[in-house]
Amino acid sequence: MSLLTIVEASKQFNVGRTAIYKAIKKGELTAQINHDGIKVVDAQDMIRIFRPSSKKAVSDPVSENSTQSVSRNSENNDDLIRELREQVKELRQDKDFLKQEISSIRKDFDDYKLMITYKGELVPVETAETVSETEKNSIEKQKKQPEKQVETVIDEPKSEEKKGFFKRLFGA
Repeated sequence: MSLLTIVEASKQFNVGRTAIYKAIKKGELTAQINHDGIKVVDAQDMIRIFRPSSKKAVSDPVSENSTQSVSRNSENNDDLIRELREQVKELRQDKDFLKQEISSIRKDFDDYKLMITYKGELVPVETAETVSETEKNSIEKQKKQPEKQVETVIDEPKSEEKKGFFKRLFGA
């Protein structure tokens, strides 16, 4: 049982390290940690899951009959095509899943932005124009107030002078 590091396995089998890590995460591969603290995988498991590339693969014994070799090659090609189609299908599914994740994250982000926005009344910003308008309004209100007060004073009957406590007591 030969053990390969993740980098060695990815080079020998022409597979990305991420694919090996995904296989470990799914449980298809079992990773071990060697005495140096480096993750290693069994070469037999790598062969079982990823099958070595044609450069590193052991060639089949050549049969004497050429029709058998042609049929074997066509079967291998059919198997290879089937595997490639499955991989393409899986990659498309992964791509669709990632697109959905991105759209849901964007939606969540937009929802959070809406939650953060201020929902109270907006206080108008005072500019030179608004300040002059408020001053005019307040001056007009002040001018109107004395007129109303004068009218109320005139309408009221004059009352007698109030007597304090000592005036009432001593009668002066």
